[in-house]
Amino acid sequence: MTTYRVECCRSGGWWAISVPDLKGVHSQARRLDQVPGMAREAITLMLGVAPETVQVEVFPTERCCCQAAK
Repeated sequence: MTTYRVECCRSGGWWAISVPDLKGVHSQARRLDQVPGMAREAITLMLGVAPETVQVEVFPTERCCCQAAK
């Protein structure tokens, strides 16, 4: 099983989700408790692997992970 770091931040009424180790893997969720499932789904779709082979660790951040640095 592979573990991925998942970063998320509030963006309006949503949680913006990013997986830094996998370029282009992003998602969103309405509630923080939905973030692990949404991230796992995005990862498995990108990699073409079974969901049970992916584990995520969620790290909420203050700075939005999906915005470019200023």
